Amino acid sequence: MRKQEEKKLQKSIVRYMKLKHKDIFMNGSLGGVYIQNARHRDYKAKGYTSGFPDLFFYSPRIVEGEIVNGLAIELKVKGNSATENQKNVIGILNKAGYLAIVCTGIDETLEKIEWYLNCTVPEVDVNYTIKK
Repeated sequence: MRKQEEKKLQKSIVRYMKLKHKDIFMNGSLGGVYIQNARHRDYKAKGYTSGFPDLFFYSPRIVEGEIVNGLAIELKVKGNSATENQKNVIGILNKAGYLAIVCTGIDETLEKIEWYLNCTVPEVDVNYTIKK
């Protein structure tokens, strides 16, 4: 039952983004879809990583004086928490210069997305060097 609720949450966030922020490039993961063994091996061979956050925003921002490459959100409904695998991936993304977080419910998720998108967009010069 929880997976279904998280699917609904992800769909609601994607709908919101398409209506309010259609210029922001984002991508959703498979989000807990059950995959049979043969297809699972195929997805792994193509680079799918289990534990990857549900939503990924490819929009750099300056957050607390530091350039952040993008925002990754692991969605949860009340009563659910991130798995060890999800926590590990979030740690890897944070170390790589992304802001990776866990959000519970639609209110917290939308608040974090709006906060992030309202942070300063870094300038990029003609040599594609990012400046603060």
